Amino acid sequence: MKPEKIPTDEFSVMEFWKLQDLRFITYTKNSWSTRERRFSNEREDSLSIDLELGKKHSQSKGFCFFSVYDGHGVNGLLKDGEHISKKCSENLPRNIAKGLPRFWSCNEKSVKKAIKKELSKESKDAGCTAIIAVLTPLKDIYVAYIGDSPAFISTNNGNSVQITKEHDLHNKDEVLRLRAQKNKGTKFSIYRLAPGRREKFWALDNTFSRGMQYTRSFGDFYIKEKAKNSLIAEPEFANKIYNAKDLNLLVLCSDGITNRLRVYKRLPTQVLLSYMKQNKCSPDILEIACKELIKLCDLISQSGYCTDDMSIIIVAFLNGRSLEKWYEDATKNAEYPRDWLTPSFKDDDNISEISAQDLGEVESPVKDNGFDIYDTSNQYSAEEAEEFADLTVPDF
Repeated sequence: MKPEKIPTDEFSVMEFWKLQDLRFITYTKNSWSTRERRFSNEREDSLSIDLELGKKHSQSKGFCFFSVYDGHGVNGLLKDGEHISKKCSENLPRNIAKGLPRFWSCNEKSVKKAIKKELSKESKDAGCTAIIAVLTPLKDIYVAYIGDSPAFISTNNGNSVQITKEHDLHNKDEVLRLRAQKNKGTKFSIYRLAPGRREKFWALDNTFSRGMQYTRSFGDFYIKEKAKNSLIAEPEFANKIYNAKDLNLLVLCSDGITNRLRVYKRLPTQVLLSYMKQNKCSPDILEIACKELIKLCDLISQSGYCTDDMSIIIVAFLNGRSLEKWYEDATKNAEYPRDWLTPSFKDDDNISEISAQDLGEVESPVKDNGFDIYDTSNQYSAEEAEEFADLTVPDF
């Protein structure tokens, strides 16, 4: 099954998929360069929608796989020049499908066993986070993830909920896990990228530079070899198993989306439904809403607040309803954009505040011809952050 390509700019890829009463929109866009004031030519994220794996692996007939992969590191590349996120997108769904024979119902154990497979031993200087959803023939939805790419749902009663808890330094359990490793001898420091900003990073003393927001990932063996059991590839699962009949929307995305929308203190599902409500229902209502969300994120990019790659998968569950009826049900409790389109760059997140026991002395990073080979962040440096002390979003 091939998707319909939707025209976008040269830095983006947008596709539409349709399967029975399911509708999918995927969108991925390159990062923004604050210095050059343009979008990058390189894309480190990858997306994957697999609706026909059952043709190759009969035990997975009727299953749907969709996932987002956020690459990082030395341009997110493996030794052969291929992006690690692309390699993950090609291997993970297939591994999950292969892991289904003993666990036909696709229980948590089978998905976890498949996702834990090592994908690429050669990804020494690059890594990738992942968020993966599996829709079973019984319409149960399993969501597994490694890293800081989140998942969201909009329920039939209109509630938008984040169903995952990112593996980053705002996850108190992750901070406690890292502290336990520090007590065993692993040296690292936690710090903020810029005063007053929410984002916290961690670095290994005297070895690596700033830049790691995530605390779990595939690859990144250059870190894992130096700090065993600190940066790990152990997946977690969404807070419960959901059934498609209870949902209007499922959204998987990279943190490049959520970090931008944090300016408006809204979840991706809320923003999408808001733009749907603003526009009259049409066959391309999902496309319209997704483009509006990306347009909003582009404005945040230009402000310098967040410049990471952006990737999103939007899944609409019609559940036997016409598109018009689905639209009516999904947007009945949604806000209009005018109700929330006032940006606020004040961060009030106090989760896992930096403790004295997290601090340490981190020496200047090792440079290779002026390029920091250990900077795994796709966002701006501390020096660039200082240039954006007074952040503003361009007018619409």
